[in-house]
Amino acid sequence: MKKKSEMQDQPIKYKVSTASRVFDTCNIIFMILFCITILIPFWDMIVRSFSRAQDISYMHINLFPKVWTFSAYEYCFQDGEIVSALLMSVARTVVGTVIHIMVCCMAAYTLTRNEMPFIKVITVILLIPMFVNAGMIPTYLNIKDLGLIDNFLVYVLPSAFSIFDCIIIRNYFFSIDKGMEEAASIDGASYYRIFGSILLPLSKPVIATVSLWQMVGQWNAWFDNMVYTRGNKNLMTLQYMLRRMLDSMSQKSGATYQLEAMGQTVDMNPDTVKAATTILVVLPIVIIYPFVQKYFVKGIMVGAVKG
Repeated sequence: MKKKSEMQDQPIKYKVSTASRVFDTCNIIFMILFCITILIPFWDMIVRSFSRAQDISYMHINLFPKVWTFSAYEYCFQDGEIVSALLMSVARTVVGTVIHIMVCCMAAYTLTRNEMPFIKVITVILLIPMFVNAGMIPTYLNIKDLGLIDNFLVYVLPSAFSIFDCIIIRNYFFSIDKGMEEAASIDGASYYRIFGSILLPLSKPVIATVSLWQMVGQWNAWFDNMVYTRGNKNLMTLQYMLRRMLDSMSQKSGATYQLEAMGQTVDMNPDTVKAATTILVVLPIVIIYPFVQKYFVKGIMVGAVKG
């Protein structure tokens, strides 16, 4: 009997075929090379942002700065427009993400109520914008008629609802045990109480996932700034400023200019300023992503199981 129990406690060993080992090895090598092709240009951008104008090489990759300097970053933070654009990007990202999550969660909860009249018709109507787009000109005219031109709300209201995110959240709500809602209803809990005290706390993975999508979308957006808020410089975002900087400096690559940073006149290449601004644009998402990564896979998988 002891021998049988010992044999049962031993882990089962599976024989891996030679073809599987070769495939795994090739897959690992491919992924390593793929990651290198992504990381090397990013590292080159970081090195340029900390390099002097005369030390930048355009013939090969810049692996390390010859002389570390923060002149490009000092110039960026000294420039009032860049700081204002950075704060505007943060404001639209935070406000836009919060409103988007609130609207999508409430809409998803509503679509889970099978007792609601015309629920199927409403769902079909909401699905139509996923396949049909009104176009740029009707959208602009609609934004203009709503009085959102040169208005901060133009960053928030058009993106306040997404049927795709709503469906992901709705499917996650369906995965939660209905017995919890029924027990709360028997105890006298209203729909609002069930939504706020049961569903939302249990839906942190999908909320974190959708929040990450919306944050990245809001943070990287620049087209709406160019189209709807060109008349108000106070509403300029960091991404649109970077876009304009890239356009204006595309004809001046490689030239050195006298720029003032922290009260001192220094020689800086426009590429160093572009690199520093690009790092400032990418850095917040890089910092935030590790904190929501553990919810990302769980939220998207569970939210995509049920229809």
